[in-house]
Amino acid sequence: MQENQLKDLERGIQEASSDADKDADDLAELRQRAEALLKRRGITPPEKQEAPIEDTKIKIREEDIPSWDDIATKAHATVPQDVEFEDLLSKEEFQFCIDEVQRINDEFSQKTGILNKKDMAFLVVATALQTARWLIIQEICGDLGQKADSSSRLDHNDQSIKDKINKSNKSFQKRFESHGHRESFKNYKSWEQIIFSSAPFDTAVNSADFGVNLEGRYHRYKTLGHDPMLGWIFGTANFITDTCTLSDFSSYRISRIGTPHFSEPTDLGTIFYEVFDSVKEDPLRLLAGLFAELVHLKSDVFTKLGLPVPVIQTFSESFAGDLYRSQYDSLCLLRDVAIIGNQAAWSILINMIIGAIHGFLYDPQKDGDDKKLYEVRTREILCISNALASAGNIAYAIGTEDWRKLDVGGILVSLYRLFTDVRFITRVKKQFIETEMDKVLEKELKELEAYFE
Repeated sequence: MQENQLKDLERGIQEASSDADKDADDLAELRQRAEALLKRRGITPPEKQEAPIEDTKIKIREEDIPSWDDIATKAHATVPQDVEFEDLLSKEEFQFCIDEVQRINDEFSQKTGILNKKDMAFLVVATALQTARWLIIQEICGDLGQKADSSSRLDHNDQSIKDKINKSNKSFQKRFESHGHRESFKNYKSWEQIIFSSAPFDTAVNSADFGVNLEGRYHRYKTLGHDPMLGWIFGTANFITDTCTLSDFSSYRISRIGTPHFSEPTDLGTIFYEVFDSVKEDPLRLLAGLFAELVHLKSDVFTKLGLPVPVIQTFSESFAGDLYRSQYDSLCLLRDVAIIGNQAAWSILINMIIGAIHGFLYDPQKDGDDKKLYEVRTREILCISNALASAGNIAYAIGTEDWRKLDVGGILVSLYRLFTDVRFITRVKKQFIETEMDKVLEKELKELEAYFE
């Protein structure tokens, strides 16, 4: 709209200028005739005097400027079609924008790039420390994925385990002796029956009649009551209701008539309703169920077969079975988690030390007056050093053909730094570009302010 207005104004000026030139020519011709007539009569014509130049600068009052909504409404009415950037900017203006952005990017790179000797020294030291860190931790803590040492574990039926279970159960019974036995009116197990009865998910008798293969001594990875995490829900419910829930969430009732055995199928909805109904009758049964699950997990965790890796069996029973049969259990997982935690913790500590020292050495005279740009360089040092150390570890694991050598904690920290540092650098760069663009517009804004009264 403004471009059209300017074009109309230019045409008007050209037409007015043409008319003014014609009038000026007529006036000059008339003046020449008048001067010739005066000379013939012996009269000297007066000298031509220039008109004084007046200040024609226009002053604008702010209240005379229309609102943005009024201008936008008028613009949409005047130019109803869609407008592209190509309609607004000339080729030269586009090129100016490209050159200006390139200039700002080059200036940002110059101020934040790791170019000086101090930054390079920090990068080398940080990379060396991170590399030494994963080598030392590997020597101290050992490799990931180590299997259970059955020679240091107890048999599942060891007498010491039975004695501890019996002692724990009697201690619980004595503590709540004042609560009383409280038989159920709906044939549910009492709280004493819950803690003193054997784990229903240790039963395998008659399971084959229902098409269930619990694999004998390896039955723990197939029953959710033995899961170190899910067992607190499903194992507790199984103790209260005398049921067994498998890794595919199918459930069966366990009969106590004669030898405990699978008696009939049931479902989780029925099991959890019975838990609710039984606990409503006697709230202590829930605590008894949790206690029974705790005692059972503790009794199994240090046995030769241990407890399976949690949760995996609900997604892939075959993979969980392969791990369990290869003697990789929940304690092995906890050991690996501790190793990974050490790897990550020491990596973070080294990053904190390097970052703190590099930040402490900030010198406005040499590093510029914008500390955020200096922090970009600090983060670049940490990000690159972590990436180099992790790349070295991955190459080492590939070279030795042993994935257990991986510095998983360090790699996770490297990935975290990659995302967070890139996001920080992008944010600082955006602010830097906006600041530089503001400088470009500052002169034009001052010129505009000169038009206001």
